[in-house]
Amino acid sequence: MSKAKPEKDAKKPAPADKDAPHDGGWRETIESIAMAVILALLFRGFVAEAFVIPTGSMAPTLQGRHKDVECPQCHQWYQVSGSREQENDVPTGMHVISTTCPICRYTHVLDPVARPNEGSFSGDRIIVGKFCYDLTDPKRWDVIVFKYPGNAVQNYIKRLIGLPGERVRVVGGNIHTSGADQPDASLQIARKPPGKLNTLLQLVDDTDHIPQQLIDLGWPSRWQATTAGWKALDGGRAFTIAADQPGESWLRYRHLVPSPADWIAIESTKQLPAGVAQRPGQLITDYYAYNTSRELGSDTVPFSQCFLFQSYRPPAQIPKTIGPEHIPSEAAFGQHWVDDLAVECLAQVSSQQGELSLLLVRGGVKHICKIELATGQATLSMTDHEGTALEFASPDGAKTTLAPKAATSVKGAGSYRLRLSNCDHEMLLWVNGSVVKFDAPTTYDGGELVDPYYSPADSGDLAPAGIGAGKGAAVKVSSLRVYRDKYYIATRADNPPGFYYDSDDYDQTIQILQDRNNSTESEAIASILADPALWDKSKSNLFADDNRRYVDFFLEKDQFLPMGDNSPQSYDGRYWWDRDAAGNAVKHHYVERDLLIGKALLIYWPHTWNRPVPFTPNFSRMGPIR
Repeated sequence: MSKAKPEKDAKKPAPADKDAPHDGGWRETIESIAMAVILALLFRGFVAEAFVIPTGSMAPTLQGRHKDVECPQCHQWYQVSGSREQENDVPTGMHVISTTCPICRYTHVLDPVARPNEGSFSGDRIIVGKFCYDLTDPKRWDVIVFKYPGNAVQNYIKRLIGLPGERVRVVGGNIHTSGADQPDASLQIARKPPGKLNTLLQLVDDTDHIPQQLIDLGWPSRWQATTAGWKALDGGRAFTIAADQPGESWLRYRHLVPSPADWIAIESTKQLPAGVAQRPGQLITDYYAYNTSRELGSDTVPFSQCFLFQSYRPPAQIPKTIGPEHIPSEAAFGQHWVDDLAVECLAQVSSQQGELSLLLVRGGVKHICKIELATGQATLSMTDHEGTALEFASPDGAKTTLAPKAATSVKGAGSYRLRLSNCDHEMLLWVNGSVVKFDAPTTYDGGELVDPYYSPADSGDLAPAGIGAGKGAAVKVSSLRVYRDKYYIATRADNPPGFYYDSDDYDQTIQILQDRNNSTESEAIASILADPALWDKSKSNLFADDNRRYVDFFLEKDQFLPMGDNSPQSYDGRYWWDRDAAGNAVKHHYVERDLLIGKALLIYWPHTWNRPVPFTPNFSRMGPIR
């Protein structure tokens, strides 16, 4: 075998210049691996880290162990907590066996053997930016990760509500803030930016998800025409109005939802319960389908029958029919009236002129957005139940008689996705997913607490949302949706039990209702929310200011107040206590700055699906955390 000869002028290398003995590349490999590990540790320690959400305290924004459920009646997808099925990743022997739909309120018996996607899934996996708060201070409404003050080895994730040096008041479901040493008059409502509000809105009704069984039996549509002109299509899934209708015609929403007892009667008799058409509806409450799980203890099926469930093994005993033990308690359906709402629709306009309106009611006050279809101009207004125009006010409190106006793309024929929100004492108009900018403030002074309003001539808060058309508008509206804002419950560890303050009048009223209906306190509260005759303070006292709690928290330098999005099921700063050097219990509602880990940035890996293809990624939940 020939060898290549060196060139004539090549020198024989000195001993020190000889190549090192060949090691097969192991040294470089080991060095590369070591450097990768070092960089990974540095990245994890100082830049970003992955976490798994263990519980549902931040639901539905972030899911802990849970189940994804499709309602068999209206086909709405939603989530329900599965946290009690495991503790520290060890099965408890308890299994979530039923849950209740947030739209049609049908209670669904789960069967993860026959329907593998009803199995129990682990929580969202998220990326937390550790450097974020080295560059900027934490901001209100951020989702933060921190060391629990009572146990610094335990990580918590909550939404940031209160900032250092603030007084934070939780009242009426909203957050009010001022300087810690300032008087009550200085408290101002904390408004969510549109992106945060969009995340925190909870779906109440959607005409794309009406059970066909209710349509066939004649259950009254939640959307009703209060004046001539509107015609229902497809059982109330859409509505249309012609251009030749005189005046302004309105559709109004009634929160007329079936109760569990209604569904049991419908399933057994195939008929509607008596008197359904005469029901006035009820106030919208802080209902979370995530909290409606009912569990039972059961053995599990053999492992050979559930290999596709990953770490989850379904129960061996699965009920075949709904029984009382599967129905959530009345408290799970919400015990607090939510007056911050949003209404949305897909408007398919076929005329070049006319007027299209969106309406929301809060405490009897009508909040209206009118859009001129010929020009696209939108105008906001507020009138009380007597028809008196109310003033808007800028965030600094200055009132204005100007009606806010804005130019929009809603001009003539076309298809438009419209939303009007009235949350945190601010009206916002959304067109095709974007917030419209008005020429004047759209905020107002709404007070800390308002009372629901109803009269025979004006349904008020029993018809809290509406769609109107007039002046020659020809429109078809579909995908009508009603949302509610997040409701933060005003409570803390030293509050008395129950949902409202104890008072003699309140206790007496609740006791009368309990005796009359042989009901619990929660059921008595629900009966008040559904009966406007009981809204008068002199009769029910449920809406008396003294019976609706507010709580204050005072924060000093480098102290932050966190709360969970799932307010009824979140152990957060409202409840924390600590002990001083003498062992006495003291309030400790805050997180110190040095316990902050970082800002939750991204859901990078939610659970995978078991069907139709095992381990299919759940792409729809991947994305930034708002």
